[in-house]
Amino acid sequence: MSKTAHDVHAKRIIFDSSLSFVEVTARLDRELNKDKAGPKLHEFLRGVKTRAELESGLQNISGGNDFILFGALSFDGWHNAYLDQTGQAPKMTQYILGNPLIAATMMLHDPYVPLNVPPRILVVEKADKSGTQVVYFQPSSLIAVSADGNVKPELKAAAEGLDARLEALMRKVTV
Repeated sequence: MSKTAHDVHAKRIIFDSSLSFVEVTARLDRELNKDKAGPKLHEFLRGVKTRAELESGLQNISGGNDFILFGALSFDGWHNAYLDQTGQAPKMTQYILGNPLIAATMMLHDPYVPLNVPPRILVVEKADKSGTQVVYFQPSSLIAVSADGNVKPELKAAAEGLDARLEALMRKVTV
């Protein structure tokens, strides 16, 4: 048995919006085709047998969008319970979103990609209720890393493509 540790210096990205938490999450739900995703996506991925079936099914689930919802977790309800209060903690929901076809292009170059794919974003209501923040770690800062400093150009390019797509989605739901 051996143990190796690699330092990773992630970039945390924060989009600050005057839009309400409800509006931002509603926009995300629409963009991620929430009604067709989540548990239905997991069921589909467990049963898919061919690349053609995968591509066709993901196109149907995503509605042609770059990302698909894998799951969403609300934190404010149990946080209020922990604080023994009702409805005072800011609303916050973590979204797990991605696209298996994008992930596959990166996994060809690095078997550790699934540690950080699909990406997660956190939507947080500002404490003063004046808007919302959307926070995530820039995918390339977590994915395109190498212990020996030799990142494969194809992996870096694919991870930076994911960065751009994720940023475009965040701009779409926060402006």
